[in-house]
Amino acid sequence: MSIRYLYRTTPEAQRICSYHFCGKRILRNIAKDKAGRLYHYGCLQRALDEQYRCLECFLTFDATEAVLEEKQKLYGDEIKELLGIICPSCGSRNIRPAARHHSFPSGAMVTCT
Repeated sequence: MSIRYLYRTTPEAQRICSYHFCGKRILRNIAKDKAGRLYHYGCLQRALDEQYRCLECFLTFDATEAVLEEKQKLYGDEIKELLGIICPSCGSRNIRPAARHHSFPSGAMVTCT
């Protein structure tokens, strides 16, 4: 799908980035994921690189597949609203970032924490 088609068919008021750290209006560099959600191109690349692992069903998924829930936390006298990640398969809230593995030309695997 061409970028010009996305700009023509989607009104400017509806062009909001779906990446949970961004959420800003998209003025340029528009991209669409498999599910049809709109992102800034850089936000989509970051979301695809961001891997999570469910500790209940052991599913590994990226940030474009994650289900988000709003929750409130009390910090002293302030109430802050946060986004929590839920597993798209089993609905568990027991989610951790997946470990990143780097491979070197010799074939040795090293895990970075």
